Amino acid sequence: MQNSKTITITDDSGFLGIVNADKYNSFVSEDWRLSQLFNRFVDEMNNDNLILWSTGSENVWTVRFVNKPSDIKSFREFYKTLEVTSGKIFLTNYEDLTMAAQYHDDKIPAKHNADLSFDLDNGRHEFQIRQLFDPDDNNHQPEGKVHFEIVVQTDTSKKSQRIDKIFWQTN
Repeated sequence: MQNSKTITITDDSGFLGIVNADKYNSFVSEDWRLSQLFNRFVDEMNNDNLILWSTGSENVWTVRFVNKPSDIKSFREFYKTLEVTSGKIFLTNYEDLTMAAQYHDDKIPAKHNADLSFDLDNGRHEFQIRQLFDPDDNNHQPEGKVHFEIVVQTDTSKKSQRIDKIFWQTN
């Protein structure tokens, strides 16, 4: 595993994700409905192929992958496991996920985001997603800061975590 890597990603819809591109079942339907799409996201998270969360707003985000948390106090955080099968995972956004859900030929990662990867040993890993800002704070200055810290550890528990909605989704 790499010790750390910082990635910048655009987000026009308020959702970011981490995906195992080899295992993620992306296509839903050429005319999917939002409920179908969100059900697919939950299914793929429960299959340890995707981690998806609401950012609280739209922006260009800086995400840092690390193997231990920093001393920065998080606004909120959660834990979720993900299976790695090709030696890397990808950071993705809602726009890329919806395109892959609608078109058989569009895959994750999207071509323009194919470099947004993090190298990991194959196996199951636990990801701690730490949001380092309050999205409702109007005085928040996002430029030049890490917005999300992703702490990655090998998961040896073999416990299956079941979820029923996208993390931090409010509606």
